[in-house]
Amino acid sequence: MRWAFPLLGVILVAQAAHSQGKKPWDVDQLCGRVEYVKRIPEKKHPDNYSEKRKSLRNVPLELYASGENQPCCDGLKNVGSTTTGRNGQFEFKPEMAGRYWLMAKWNEKVYKVDVDFKPEKRSSTICSQQGIQIGDDGDASWWVTVTVD
Repeated sequence: MRWAFPLLGVILVAQAAHSQGKKPWDVDQLCGRVEYVKRIPEKKHPDNYSEKRKSLRNVPLELYASGENQPCCDGLKNVGSTTTGRNGQFEFKPEMAGRYWLMAKWNEKVYKVDVDFKPEKRSSTICSQQGIQIGDDGDASWWVTVTVD
């Protein structure tokens, strides 16, 4: 019985660590803008930041079909490619719902975002209010603007 509590603790810690991994973004349209985000610390409060955003044009993007927990992108099927437009805009129209990796190449680096595409017939998504943000920390993530009435 003495070993049961430490074993339970190890199981709970392992489950918590697994659940904290990056999860894919649920999207109903694979469109948006690619933006560079620079975090600027406030002078009086260095732990607080403001953000300066810049749309990125002419960024090559590739879309890869993925399965559950598959790393990007070697061995995965490339299902599309495009280059961002004047305001960083892009759009992919995959044929099927499912998991995808969206890969951007900018400033001699590769950025990858895991998305779960779940199309809706009557989508309310506005492409200009979502997309990929590339941070000055070298990471990329999906962003969405939420408006509250």
